[in-house]
This record gives sequence, structure tokens and C-alpha cells, in this order.
Amino acid sequence: MKRLMVLITIALFVFALSACKDKNDKIVITIGMWPDETAKEDVEMFKEWKRRFENDYPQYEIKGQNYEYNVDTFLFMAETGTIPTVFQTWFTEPQKLIANGYVKDITDELKTLGWYDKMDPEMRAAMSANGRTYGVPRDGYGLGLFMNLQLLEEAGLIEDYDHDGKLDLYDSEGNPLYPETFDKLLTMASTVTERLEYVAGFMVLSANKQGGWQFSNIAWNFGADLQVQENGKWVSKLNSPGAIAALEWIKKIKHENNALPSDVSLSYNDWWSKIGQETLAMCIVGSDAIATPFVNMDKPTDYPYAFVPMPAGPSGERYSLFGGTPYMFSAKATSEQVMGALRFLEYMGRSPEMSDVAKQSIEDGMQVALKKGMPILPSIKPWINEDYVSYMENMEQIYCNVNMDYFKDFYALFDSMKRTEEPHYCQEMYKALDGAIQTILDPKGITVNVENLLTTINNDFQKNYMNNVN
Repeated sequence: MKRLMVLITIALFVFALSACKDKNDKIVITIGMWPDETAKEDVEMFKEWKRRFENDYPQYEIKGQNYEYNVDTFLFMAETGTIPTVFQTWFTEPQKLIANGYVKDITDELKTLGWYDKMDPEMRAAMSANGRTYGVPRDGYGLGLFMNLQLLEEAGLIEDYDHDGKLDLYDSEGNPLYPETFDKLLTMASTVTERLEYVAGFMVLSANKQGGWQFSNIAWNFGADLQVQENGKWVSKLNSPGAIAALEWIKKIKHENNALPSDVSLSYNDWWSKIGQETLAMCIVGSDAIATPFVNMDKPTDYPYAFVPMPAGPSGERYSLFGGTPYMFSAKATSEQVMGALRFLEYMGRSPEMSDVAKQSIEDGMQVALKKGMPILPSIKPWINEDYVSYMENMEQIYCNVNMDYFKDFYALFDSMKRTEEPHYCQEMYKALDGAIQTILDPKGITVNVENLLTTINNDFQKNYMNNVN
């Protein structure tokens, strides 16, 4: 009996060691896109995806990390090896991360899975260098004009022409009533401010690099190219005639027309609160942020908000800045970790795969979005394989919960308008342009010489950044 007990004890000990070994031998993947614990519906959804994945791939262990990419802290994390296995950033960042060796080449893994050729070519190019690819796209966005139609009605600029109980964004002949040019935007914004007390017709961002981000699109539409190659060298053109004209337009709408908020420093967190509080009629935002005022300001999805294409400049140029969010992988990740992380993207519904589990996850996402009160709209898709595109379009149609008349033109025109961000030191360029915009928005900005201001900023940007490219 004693011998039997000893054998049982030994067996239990060996089993315990074995179990420990199995656990320790699991390939750990840290998912940097894990939602914050306050987003309870999202957290539960991610936990369910984790459960399904680990059940099908028991060799892996998924660990969640709520990581938000930050230019100022990323270097330290990269040097200390604390970057998540997979994380998301912006399309302005991959080339810098690749050049510094902070992210992993995943070309072979993508080709093994058959994903490489299914990726949107423009998005893939943003994450590639020297013929190798370092990430996969989550989604894309385009800049457009967000409008509070209720305020525009109160200002007498639109109405319910056909008396169907919904404000009309087109006249009886189908012509858009939204501003198709910056001249028209200036006029409409000024009318709103003149007719409605405590309401700004338009808003210009100026902080957290977001002013420069949006200004680059305005400048393009005024005819600017902000970075060009001359004699084989990259040259900054922040003081080109188009850029000067764009900043002069901001100066005019601020100081002559008084159609902007009084704030000098405004960031992306300000637009949705002002729109939701009915103190702002129009502003430029990304298509990936349309849901924000609906959710954060508790507006029903049939609320009269609209999102329309960017206005054209004085010579007819009409672009929409095309950006997005890539998933990238720590340079320290092993091939096994990369393969596991890519497969987990399938379980999130964020891959080109149309497996049952991928479809279920896409539907999970739609259901959670509905519970959160989010509008369901078309998306700018990261994958081009027909089965993915047709399935997503069908799902978006089934779950659509908005008046598409208020959004359809943006999506119809986007492919013909999209333009990728400038190629070099984008975030640094945006920061420099923030400074120019704040100078103009300041009460003293009325006396500022725009050309001199942009020339000073341009020369500094060329010296400190663009010369490093050449």
C-alpha cells in the first residue's frame, strides 16, 4: 500500500510537471489591440475570439494588452523589447519603423497563408520596403466633410424639400446642396455663424499634429504638392503657392468671416463634442471616425448627420487624404508567433479568409456595433479578393442603419479622389504645420504674412528633416 501511494505521488508529480511544461511551452502572442477594460462589450468579444482560437490552436496562448501607439514612447519600448507581438499604428509610420529595424518582415508568412496577393496594393505598398512587406492593413479611411444638417436647416441652407420628414441633401434636380468647393464652404460657414448664435460654421484643427494632417489635404486641393523630387532629391514645398493660398483661406474664414470657433488650439477630440453640442455645423474628419458623435454624444443613428466628399479648390483639384491603420509585428517576434498572430486576425474577422469562424467574428463585430449605437456604413476595405469584398458588402447592406443619402457621395467618389499621405517625416511635417495654423488662428494672426510664415517653417523642415532623406 505504501509503495502504491509512492507511485501515485510520483505519477501526480510527473503529471504536474508535464502540465506545467505544456503551459510553459505554449507560444505566447501579445495582442496590442486589446480593448480597454471599460469597453465591456468589446472586451467580451475579444475574450470569445481568444477562446475560439486557443481551442483550435492549443499550442498558442493569447495575452491581451491595451497598447496605443505613441511616437514619443515607441523607441523606449522597442529598445526594451516590450512592444506587443502585433500592434496597430498609422500608415505614416511603417517606413520609419522598417528603416530602424523595429518591425518584422512577414512576407514569407503572408505568402504561406496566401494573403499577399489579396491585400490592397496601395495599402501593401505603405507597409513595404525593398520588395518585402512588414504588416497587414486593418482598414483604410478618407478625409471628408462632416455636417450637422439640423444646424444647416436652422440657418436656412437646407430643408425637407419633398416633405418626407427627412432633411434633403439634394435639390429637386438631384444637385448636391452640400459645399462642393472651398468657396461654397466659406459662404455656407459664414451664413451659419451670422444666423445662429453661438454656432461656428466650420472648424480648423491646430494641435496634436492633427491640424497639419488635415491642412495637407486642404493644401492639395488648393494645388499644392508639399514634398517633391527635384534633380533626384526630395524637397519640402510647405511654402508653395497652393499651400500659401490654403492658409490664406483659413486666415480669411477666421478673421474676415469670423466663422470658426474662438479657440486657437483644437484637436481631433474637439470636433465631435462641438458637433454633438450643436455649437459646430461642419468640420473635416476621417471616415473611420464617423461613429464618434453618434456614440459619445448618444445620438440615434437616424440623427441628421452627413458625411460628404472633400470640397474642391479654386482650380478644381479635389483630393481625399487616404490613410489607415496597419497591424505591424515586433522585430523580436518569431515566425511561429507571427503565424499565430496572423491566424488570430482571422478569428477577429480582420483577414481575407472567409472561413466560418471569420464570418462569425465579422457578425460579432456588427452585433456589438449595434449594441453600442454605432452607425453601420460601408468600409474602405483592406483586402481585394472577391469572396471577402462581396461578403463584406452584403453584411454592410444587411446591417446598414443610416440614411445612405447622407453618406453615399463620399463612398461613390472616394476611389477617384484618394491620395496617399506625403512620403517622408509626415508626423513631423504635421507638427510644423500645426504651429503655422495656430499662429494664424491667434487674434494677432490677422496681421501675419502667410508667405513669410510658411517660408520660415519650410526652411526649418527642409534642414531638420528632408535633408536626411537625400
